[in-house]
Amino acid sequence: MKMDNDNSIAIVGGGLVGALAAITLGQRGFNVTLYEGRPDWRGVKVEEATSGDDKTKSAIKRSINLALSHRGQKALQEAGVLDEVMKAAIPMRCRAIHTTTSRDKASPGEADVFQPYDEVDSSNAIYSVSREGLNNLLLNTANKMDNVKLVFGYKLSHIASDGTLHFVNFENSPPTSSPATYNDYHEGELQVKPALTIGADGAYSAVREAMLRLLPMNFNRSYIEHGYKELTIPPNPVTNDYAMKDINALHIWPRGQFMLIGLPNPDKSFTCTLFAPFKTCTEGGKTIEGMEDLKGDRQIEEYFESNFPDVIPLMPDYKAEFKKNPACRLVMVKARPWNYKDRIVLLGDSAHAMVPFYGQGMNSGFEDVLVFLETLAKCNMNLSKTVPMFAKVRQPAGEAIAELSLRNYIEMRHHTASPIFLLRKKIEGVLNMLFPTAWIPLYKMVAFTRIPYHEAIVRAKTQDTILSYSAALIAGFVSVGAGIMIRRFLR
Repeated sequence: MKMDNDNSIAIVGGGLVGALAAITLGQRGFNVTLYEGRPDWRGVKVEEATSGDDKTKSAIKRSINLALSHRGQKALQEAGVLDEVMKAAIPMRCRAIHTTTSRDKASPGEADVFQPYDEVDSSNAIYSVSREGLNNLLLNTANKMDNVKLVFGYKLSHIASDGTLHFVNFENSPPTSSPATYNDYHEGELQVKPALTIGADGAYSAVREAMLRLLPMNFNRSYIEHGYKELTIPPNPVTNDYAMKDINALHIWPRGQFMLIGLPNPDKSFTCTLFAPFKTCTEGGKTIEGMEDLKGDRQIEEYFESNFPDVIPLMPDYKAEFKKNPACRLVMVKARPWNYKDRIVLLGDSAHAMVPFYGQGMNSGFEDVLVFLETLAKCNMNLSKTVPMFAKVRQPAGEAIAELSLRNYIEMRHHTASPIFLLRKKIEGVLNMLFPTAWIPLYKMVAFTRIPYHEAIVRAKTQDTILSYSAALIAGFVSVGAGIMIRRFLR
C-alpha cells in the first residue's frame, strides 16, 4: 500500500517528543501521521506490561522519572496541555544532599545539606513528572485531533532516495528469506511519501540510520562506563505518607565516583536511581564496586551498608529490586547535519541523546519542537525553508546541552557535598540578586530561562573567569593587608 500526500507530515516515534510534535503541528493545520513501532501501551497495566514482551515492557516501564523545567513547560503550554500536566507534577525547589554514611543517624533518610536551585527566586522549581503519564496524555490529546492519526505496530525499515518511507509490521509479517544489504532493501508493507519526515525515534533512531545512507553525515554514538539501576522507596507503611519528610526536593546521595538520587511521586513513593560503574574498578586509589559484580544478597547488603546505610530502613525490598531490575546503559549521540534537504529532520534524542544529569533530555527535546514551530512562523509556514534553517540554528544548542549533561554528573557525585562548592553557589546567588540580568548562574540559565544552551555556556565561562580573578584579587589584598599589620606589630 502506497500513499502520496504533498501536505502531510510523518512523525516516526511515539514517545514524548514525537507526540508533542504531532499535537502542535496538527494545531497548525498539517495532516500528521505518527508511526510507532511498538504496540499501543496505553491502557496496559504496568504489572501486565512488565511481565510481557520486551517491546511493550520498554514502552511502559522505562528508566528514570523526569524533571520538567521552564523550557519543557513553555513547549507544553504551546500545545495547551501544561495545566493538565502540572496537576500531577511535584515541585522540587532544591537539592537535598545526604552526605553522611553513618549508621547512627537519628532520622534515616533525612538530608544534611540543602541547595536551592535558585538562591534569589524561591518560586523557581523543577517538577517531578511521570514519563508514562505524560506520554499517555500527549498521545491521547493527539488522538482527539481530526487531522492527526496514530499508527502503532509499524516500524520504519528504511527511507528511499525519493523520500518514501517503508514500514514493516513485525507482529504479522514472517521473516524475509534473505536480509537486506546496505543499498538493497525489501519493500515495506506500508509505504508513505510525506512532504516532511520527522525523526523523533530516540537514541537508536531508524530515521537517522536511513539518513546515513542518503547523505554524507557525521555520526557518533558513545557510552559512559557508568549505568543506572532503578530502586524504590515506598510510602511509610504506618502513615501511608512519604518516607522522607523533604518532599519538594531532588534527593542526592553523592559518593564521589557514584551516586543515588530520589524523586518524589504522587503515590507518596520515591523513585530512586543508582548511577554507578558497571564493573568493579579503581579510581583515585579506591576500589569502586560495579553494579554487575554485586550478585548475592550479602554483597548487595554490604554495598548499601557501606555507602547508603540511611536508605536501608526506607527501602525494604532493595535487595530483591537490585537483583530484578537491569543495569541500563547511558548513551550519547552526536549527529551532523540534523536534516536531509527539506525532506527529513531529527528532533530530540535522535539528534542529540544525552546522559540525564542535567535533567534536560525531555526539556531540550520539547524545546526542539518549540524552536521548530518558531522557525516555521518566521518562514510563513513554509516547510522547505523551515527545515534547513531550524537544523542550522538549533544544532549548536543540542550539542551544548549534551556536553553540559555529562559535565554535571561530576558536579552531582563529587561537588554537591563540598563546602567550597556551596560557598561559590551562595556568592553566585548574591551576584544574581545584585545584577539580575547581567549575572545569571549557569544552572538558572539552563533550567529557568530559554537562553540557548550554547550561549549559556559562553556566559557562564565569562562569569567564572570574573569570579576567579575577583577571588584572586581579594586574596591578594588580604595578604598585603596582613603583611602590613605584621610589620607594624613587629616594630
